[in-house]
Amino acid sequence: MKYKLLALDVDDTIVPNGTNDLSPKVKKALQDVSKKIHVSLVTARAKSNFENILNLLELPPEYHVYENGAKIIDPHGEIVRDLHIPDVEVQKILNVTSKYFDEVGFCIDDHWNDDGQENVDTQHGVTGLSFTVKKDKYIPIIEKKLRDLPKKYSVYTGRHWLSPEWTGILLFHANAQKGIGMHYIQTQLGIFADETIAVGDGATDLSMFEYAAVKVAVENAEEQVKEKANYIAPSVHEEGIIDVINKYIHGSE
Repeated sequence: MKYKLLALDVDDTIVPNGTNDLSPKVKKALQDVSKKIHVSLVTARAKSNFENILNLLELPPEYHVYENGAKIIDPHGEIVRDLHIPDVEVQKILNVTSKYFDEVGFCIDDHWNDDGQENVDTQHGVTGLSFTVKKDKYIPIIEKKLRDLPKKYSVYTGRHWLSPEWTGILLFHANAQKGIGMHYIQTQLGIFADETIAVGDGATDLSMFEYAAVKVAVENAEEQVKEKANYIAPSVHEEGIIDVINKYIHGSE
């Protein structure tokens, strides 16, 4: 069999965004294919929500990436990567951007907290920040402010996770990228890019495409992802991941 690793985004790829509404057909398809190749989740979900979907899937033990690559677990459930943004850096980020975003969220204490900076103790170790921007004119300003910081980060601008009328900007440690996390898994398993299928829908998924021969965007993906994909699968609502499995894994047997 040609392909050995199926790397999957979660939200709006295998389940509708922000839910654990896992289709029984999708669950069975992933369980069946996991008996033949490695299936790894590569998601921006924080630990709590990542574990919810992982438990629902009931897959064999594997490497998985969550919090956008800030954290990786091995097949024993042990954390083998844990990247944080120090509090002093978080404060610098907020100082230069606070005039321009409408809301800010923090990935902290194993979950995304959207209560606002005044209600969050960033001393505990932030792995990511999310900015809600409701006025398009502020997007390039925020992006430039972040680029001009002395410390570099992984920054993603794309469709907002709650409303198509807003823009979302996600920020993580420079090495907290889904692609870097997926490449770590490949290295551990001795799997190469030409043996890898990556499936996603959003800006954070683009780095996975750099390490995969098959780059799949679901139909509901952002245009910037579709442009880089070499296959467009049916949408998450049409259980597109089943189409991917049938085409590239069962179809190649």
